[in-house]
Formats: sequence, C-alpha cells, structure tokens
Amino acid sequence: MKKLILCTCNKTLTKWLDFARIEKEVGSTFESIHIHDALCLEEGLTFLDAEVSKDDTVVIGACTSQIIGVPLAERLKSELVSYVPLREHVAWVHKDDQKGATNKALVLLNDAAIHVDFLEPQTAVDIEMEKKVLIVGGGIAGLKVASDLLQLGIEVTLLEPPEFNSKDYLEKNQFMADSSTLKGVVKDLKTTSKGVKKVCGTISKLSGRAGLYSVSLKRDNGKEEEILVGAIIIATNSEHSPPSIAKMCHYGKTNQTLLLSELSTLIAKQTAKESKTIFVTQDPSYHDSSVAGSYLLREVTYAAEKGNTVIVAHSDIHTKDENLYRAARKSGVIFIRGSLEKVSKKKKGLVCRLENTLESQVREFTVDYLVLQTQLKPWSGTRPLADTLGLNLDREGFIKTRYAKMKPVQTSKRGIFIAGNAKTPMNLNDALASASNASLEVFKNLIADGERKGWIPVVDEELCDLCDACVEACPNDALRHEGDLIKHIPMNCEFCGICVSACPTRAIEFQSHSKDSWLTRIESIATKHKKLEGQKPFSLVYACSECANASIDQAGFAGKGYPTGSYVIQFPCAGMVSPIEILKGLVVGAEKIIVAHCPPGGCHHQTGDHLSELVVKFTQDMLKSIGQDPSRVKATYMIAALPNKMQEEVAHRG
Repeated sequence: MKKLILCTCNKTLTKWLDFARIEKEVGSTFESIHIHDALCLEEGLTFLDAEVSKDDTVVIGACTSQIIGVPLAERLKSELVSYVPLREHVAWVHKDDQKGATNKALVLLNDAAIHVDFLEPQTAVDIEMEKKVLIVGGGIAGLKVASDLLQLGIEVTLLEPPEFNSKDYLEKNQFMADSSTLKGVVKDLKTTSKGVKKVCGTISKLSGRAGLYSVSLKRDNGKEEEILVGAIIIATNSEHSPPSIAKMCHYGKTNQTLLLSELSTLIAKQTAKESKTIFVTQDPSYHDSSVAGSYLLREVTYAAEKGNTVIVAHSDIHTKDENLYRAARKSGVIFIRGSLEKVSKKKKGLVCRLENTLESQVREFTVDYLVLQTQLKPWSGTRPLADTLGLNLDREGFIKTRYAKMKPVQTSKRGIFIAGNAKTPMNLNDALASASNASLEVFKNLIADGERKGWIPVVDEELCDLCDACVEACPNDALRHEGDLIKHIPMNCEFCGICVSACPTRAIEFQSHSKDSWLTRIESIATKHKKLEGQKPFSLVYACSECANASIDQAGFAGKGYPTGSYVIQFPCAGMVSPIEILKGLVVGAEKIIVAHCPPGGCHHQTGDHLSELVVKFTQDMLKSIGQDPSRVKATYMIAALPNKMQEEVAHRG
C-alpha cells in the first residue's frame, strides 16, 4: 500500500502550507494519508510502528531526512521510503507565498510518489573480514597503531622498509617533539607493542578487496610470503631533505654547512669551551609548516643554551606554540628577517651575505657553521608504494586522504587507512591522535556485523561491450574486468552511482535509481508545475546527497528565500548525473539546470565534483554547437557553510 505521512512540526508548518488542500489534491495518488504533529517524538514513532508494514511504500513529508531519517529508520518496517523536506525546502524558504509554497509541496510529493514506485529493497552484502592488520612504516604513528590494535585483540604485522633500523625511531622523528618527550613516548610504545610481528621488506603486490586483502611481501633477504589482512594502515615517516639553496651554500662540499637535522648531533658532542657562531637560514622558496617551524625553534634554542651564538635568518616562522619562540629569544637566539644571498668559503670561516629586508640593508656574517632548515618530504618509497596499492598522492607527494574533513584517515581505497607523517608532517600529539583515529576506524571495520546494505549497480551483460569506462571511473575499485565480465565487488562499493554516468551503452543501472526513474520524475515535475503554476518558469537543481543537499537544508534553516519554482532532485553523488538527465530537464521546459556538487577536492566519493563539472562542460559545448544557450546549464559547488548559494543560483529568475 502506498502511504503518505505528513508532519506539521508541532503545527508550525500550518502557517505556511495548506495541509487541507494538500490532503485533498493528492488523495487519488496515495491509498492512505495521515497528518501527524510530531513524527520524530515517541508518540509519532509509536504511530509509525502501528501504521507502516514491511510491504508498504511510504512518502514522508516532514523536516529534512538528515534529521528525521535517523530515528525513523530504526522504527519503519519498510525500506521503501522517500522523504520530502517540506520544512527546509518549502515552508521556511517561501514564508511570504503560502499558495506558491503549497503548489511546490504538491509537486514534490507527487515526485516522491513516483520515486517510491521505482524503489526496491537494498541489497544485503555478506561481510567476510580477516581479523588481521598490516601496518606499513616503522615510526611513532606506526608503533601507536600497533599498540592500540594489540590491546584491542587484533593481530598485527608491522612492515618496515628495508633501510629502516629500529634505532632510528628517535632520529627519524626528531622534528616531532623535544628529545626527552620523544624518548619517553618511544620507550612506552616499544613496550606496549612488543607482541607485534615485524617484517623488514616491501609490498610487491596487492589483490582482493577491503576486509580480505591478499598482500605479497618481499623481505629484504629476498624471500617472499603472502598474508591475508582485513585492513592496511600506512604510517610511513617524513624524510629530511636539503633545501633548494643547498648548492649555493656548499652543502656536501664542506663540513661547515649542515642540515638542521644534523645540528643536534653536532651540539651534543660540543664541550662548554667550544662556543661557535652558528648561522641558521630558511629557504625562501619553501613553505614553512608549523611542524617545521617548531622544530627549528627547538633546535636553535638548544644550540644557544649550549653557549653558541645563534643567528636565524627567516622570512616567516610558523608554530602553534608561541612559547617556543619566547624560549628561543630568552636563550639568546638572534632573529633577522631576510634571505641569504651569497655564501663564500674563507679561511676564518663561512661568510654569509644577507639582505635584511626589515632594515633594507645588506649584512655579512662570518660564521663557524651554516645550518640549512631541513625540508620535510614524503618517504622516498611513497610513490612506488602508492602505485602498488592503487592510492592517490597529493601535490606534495604524500598519501592523499579520501576527504580531509570528514574522513581524515581514509585513503582513496576502501580498507586502506593512513596515519601520522604518511599524510603530512605532524607534531607528536597530532601524529598520536591520527594513529588512534586510524586504529579506531580499522577496529570498527573489522568487527562490523555480518552484512552491509545498499543499492548497488547491476550490469546487463548483453548491453555491456567491456569498454572498461565504468572500471576506470569507479573511485573505489568496486568494478573489475575479469574475463568476459564486469564484476561488481559489493564490499568496496560506496553506492555513489558514478559508474552509471560513465557507461556509454547504458549497460549499468543502479538499483532504485534507474535512468527511467530519473527521466520519469523529471517529466512529472515539469507537468505538475505547469498544471499548478502555468507559464511561471522553473529550475531543476540536481544536488548531491552530501554537501549540496546540506547547503540547501541550511538555506532553509537560515530562511534564505528563493523562487518557489526551484525543485531539488537528490542524486547519491553529482558524479552520477549524465548529459541525459540534463538534456531531459531542458526538453521538458526547465529554464535552468544546476548540478550542485561538493567543493573542489572535497567530494565524499573523491571524483564526483570533477566529473560533474566535465559532464556540464560537455553538455554546454553540445548545446552551443546546435545554437542553444549553454548558460542554461551550470555546475557549482555548495556546502553547508554557504547557505546563500542556493539563493544566489536561482534568484536571477525573479
């Protein structure tokens, strides 16, 4: 039975919507209509328990599904449910036009009635999880992850690069904290991670899927072995590299020029009577991070406290701890704003020529040692490791996260996580927090229940020509070309639908989101709008279910009004939108089609923002070639922090 259940939000929505008219005009569409004042409260949930059966199809007209969907999902027996955000998308943004708002509500409820006709139960996927974890990288974060998972009862293998020596923990991580703190943490982590199995070598091959990865390891002694793991955590170190000015400073040609990472070793051997003049300089072309800045301040303070004269030439020193700068000044460190111009080798020492930008003058210093600030770069084996595992790298060459804000320890591949300096240079506290976060995410995945549910892509073997477009487009390795078939890997699937847009033969249909469903709904919205609003123009907003939908919800919360003839159709991901849906919208009379996606680089499905921009650009070029106005189609990003974006995009219609 098809049922409509409306919520008045404690009767507040009755001020802006004519519920009596709605009930009357949709009477022939639904077999049962109920109006309730508080569906989200216990009395409303009890009502749903009694009213909705497993076989019913249900349309809920209430507040946004982001709010009401959570409590209702636990109480509704049926999975065939479509939500209409009458509060955020209608009532609160059209407060001055009750008739127009009610007309819009009728259009959206009619659309939802069609939507539930295409819905089918989600596919249940059995989860087989190997309760073992591989950690790649010996360092602070790697030890912390190993320690956490061992205490949670997870079997752990720690893979260290061939060149790594356990004695290097302090040396390779010295930029993260002061020496005494670092020693204490390393000592504790070594104690609590004693049960970990350590392997020295590299990964030569990866196969399988999230929860059941087969990893081929090549030991440094030449032997190979294969292990099964449920998850992989990348926790490799950053590396110290000479800056671009190293050659000018004669680095490698004289013992008087050294890196910041070598300074502490030199100072540790120094006696009280061996006071030196030490000149420390930044590379002006290198963007100094907070971690690098803090490291520099700690090292120069230590050198000054040992009785040396320390001069620091800098453009800007970033640090989250201002006390480090105060301690450096107190110890006698001299800071000069400027950049090194020339270095000459003389018998009495190195002559460093500096342009003091603050005083607009050139100064020269004769020093015993010239120290270059170390650049912190990804471990040298990061790129081949990423290629083997199928991971993406960022501009700096570090492992790229899936979504920095919401998924900071997830990589571009399901079941592979990231912690510590494999992501970016981190101080000690941040690295430990990152490691704990990764450990928790892995643990949650490994102890997951025996199945996960979702709508999945279905491949029609007769229509499929094995072009691999879907395989290449899938951001999650959920589609693979095996023999004469395109095989779906449900465990890897994020249910984004990007593969549907990529398929040139329409061989892939997404459960409950078929091409026919989109086209039918688009045509129905246009027909209903014209019946209720006549020649009044309308726009269609194809919004992703993440950032864009949240932004439109926020427009409602903030009361950012816009024309009533603006209809939002929610897609799992903007990357699922193809030229077919866009052209259909134009054919049925939409004045404008807006494809709203996540911000650049912030797509929850990694590539949806970029793909939707490409699809819109392709469609615009197509329209232009046949003499149509390409400006009727637009792609734009929307985020919750910018609730005015929806208002801006559709307000031009008046």
